[in-house]
Amino acid sequence: MAKQRGGAGNRRSGVAAAALGAILPGLGHGYIGRWGRAALLVLPLLGLIALALVALEMPTLDLLGILVTPGALRGILAANVAIVVWRVVAVTDPYRLSRGDRSTGRFATVTLIALLVVLPHVLIAKYTLDAAHALDQVFVTGDVTPLVKLAAPAPLDPKLQGREDEVAEVADPSSVTSTTRRAVKRPLLFTEGVGDPDAVALPIRVREPKQRSLSSLLGSDYDGVSRLTILLVGGDAGPGRSGNRTDSIMVATFDTETGKSAVFGIPRDMTHVPIPEEWSTAFVELEKRLTPWDERRLWTDEDGDGEPDQFESCECFPERINAIYASTRNWVDTYPDEVDPGLAALRDTLEILLGLDIDYYAMVDMSGFVRLVDALGGVRTYVPSPIETEVSPANEGDEWIIIDLEPGWHRLDGREALAYVRERKSTSDYTRMTRQRCLLRAVAAQADTATVVRRFTPISRAFASSVRTDIPRELLPALLRHGSSLDLADIATVGFVPPYYAPVMDSRGRPTPNLLRIRAIVRWALSAEAETEFDTGRQSECRV
Repeated sequence: MAKQRGGAGNRRSGVAAAALGAILPGLGHGYIGRWGRAALLVLPLLGLIALALVALEMPTLDLLGILVTPGALRGILAANVAIVVWRVVAVTDPYRLSRGDRSTGRFATVTLIALLVVLPHVLIAKYTLDAAHALDQVFVTGDVTPLVKLAAPAPLDPKLQGREDEVAEVADPSSVTSTTRRAVKRPLLFTEGVGDPDAVALPIRVREPKQRSLSSLLGSDYDGVSRLTILLVGGDAGPGRSGNRTDSIMVATFDTETGKSAVFGIPRDMTHVPIPEEWSTAFVELEKRLTPWDERRLWTDEDGDGEPDQFESCECFPERINAIYASTRNWVDTYPDEVDPGLAALRDTLEILLGLDIDYYAMVDMSGFVRLVDALGGVRTYVPSPIETEVSPANEGDEWIIIDLEPGWHRLDGREALAYVRERKSTSDYTRMTRQRCLLRAVAAQADTATVVRRFTPISRAFASSVRTDIPRELLPALLRHGSSLDLADIATVGFVPPYYAPVMDSRGRPTPNLLRIRAIVRWALSAEAETEFDTGRQSECRV
């Protein structure tokens, strides 16, 4: 009797069995009465359900931290292949075992069902390979070509002729021996009687050689990290730009124990910023050229050493701080182990300015910013005041970008967002800095898991083509895991703008920093406890 029931089952439609097997592995075998095989095919499904339940219980960033490791990506690819084989067997095997009609049309139908089953797994494999490629491109630590190769200056657009001054690359101090180098104990900024009184009162900051390897920062335990600080830079190379200046400079720091984070914005035109002692005389010639003519014409050389007797270097960067990168990006002898020498030089300079150790840096070019915003489907942001402007495009050959925005909420595409954060004709650089910080918060707030999954391929491509960092790839899981503790709605955003943080202007009307005030607000932000509220009663500068 059992054989007769089994035989009757086998005479059922093989196409129906294949379709049921596509819906749920094992269901097609049960339909034709092959319960033993059905049970074997259901067992992997139970394992996948258990794994999914565990994943759903994990915080999203913790889960992402696991998935972005090379081992996990290889495991996903291997598991995906195994699942494809399992599901194809669940479709084709019950058709093979059935005794129904075996016409060409039915065989073609089963083949189509099998292909439909395979299709989602092709997409999974594509997503996985896209993720692996993006990670390989973005996290370029190790034996790599410095980013100087990736950031060649663009030719000056005729529309901007005369409006952008060239920044000459400065000779690498570790590859040049100068006969005019003089030992100066401290920069003039710190010298009593002629320097900034607040700066004179500061203790000398001894800069020890930094070990930036993963083991020195983390030891063997990722959970030992209590604070991470990252330099975030927006490169402004592109059509009509005379070089790759870092027109957007922010330092983000977050406490992994309290969840408190802060973003410090440094004005691009801040000048006379103290620089590391090891290359403190690298900009002496630039400093001389920038000295006002009324002073230079009085210089003399009584001792005949080829140096003006009246000149004493400030041991600072005499130009705007956004030009440090363009001036130092070829310093491969001074920074032989860095992904990008120019960003390393900017990082070391900002460490002195802020009194804060910066662990890593990350840079995105403007064209990448456009692609990232477009990949997210645009960014919704609040525009507090009317903006009407025209800015140069991010890519050669594109049309200039024109925006006309009224106050209120707007969803900006990539080009509009670029114009929004670069516009400074109708307002000041410092208002522009506020827009940059607020847009950064808006992008972070809108890059939710559903959006990232839905738009994963364009997002990964945008990152791969335009973001570079020296963050070790091994640290990424810990960063994502600790990032789950951050409160994006409670970020201290501070711009070091005049007059409070830069009360003194140089001879060209550019702000010079007050180190005591800058470092004081940095210390305040770093000392925040979990219950500290960054909102001081004033309206937040950002609406997210």
